[in-house]
Amino acid sequence: MSSESFSIVNIRENKLLGRRELLVEAAHLNVSTPMRQSVREWVSKQLGVDVSNVFVRKIKTKYGVGKSVAEIHVYNDSKLARVIEPLYILARNLGEEGKKLVEEARKRRNERREKKRKK
Repeated sequence: MSSESFSIVNIRENKLLGRRELLVEAAHLNVSTPMRQSVREWVSKQLGVDVSNVFVRKIKTKYGVGKSVAEIHVYNDSKLARVIEPLYILARNLGEEGKKLVEEARKRRNERREKKRKK
């Protein structure tokens, strides 16, 4: 993270969903695209919130320029985030805990399919 620098480009308050929607620009010359975890940690330090309330939606890298733009949602409550954010976003941001959530959802889906087949 030595040659990476981040800056917040835009902050938008979404009161209906209880979150802030950010655009963060990352400059990373001669280095790969920053990891989601490092972006989450930087945003949580800048805004003074817990890392569990920060979710990186996507990181889009511009080819050959060494700049990326990240779309981030920062929630007031992590329980609300788990209800609103799609499962794949939770899995990408929460690591092992996210993988467990995906496995539980697959099991529930397969159980529903089996019930339909039996009818």
